[in-house]
Amino acid sequence: MAQTKRKPQLKEWTEVTDKNSADIMEIKQDIHEMKTNHLFHIEKDMEKQSKSIDKIDARLWYVLILLVASTAIGMLGKVM
Repeated sequence: MAQTKRKPQLKEWTEVTDKNSADIMEIKQDIHEMKTNHLFHIEKDMEKQSKSIDKIDARLWYVLILLVASTAIGMLGKVM
């Protein structure tokens, strides 16, 4: 009787193990795809963002310098 119970249980464990192996392979494949493809695109997009932020930063400095210069010139004009 113990032998008949073991065979179905062994078959269930084999099926579960096979299913887990297939799932693990699929997960490994997905991780590999993310590493090789998606991370490259994210890195490329971040580089674009960084360049855009640098341009905006430079424009803000130009505007700040222009405001300070115009204020200084305006004050000097009133003094003279």
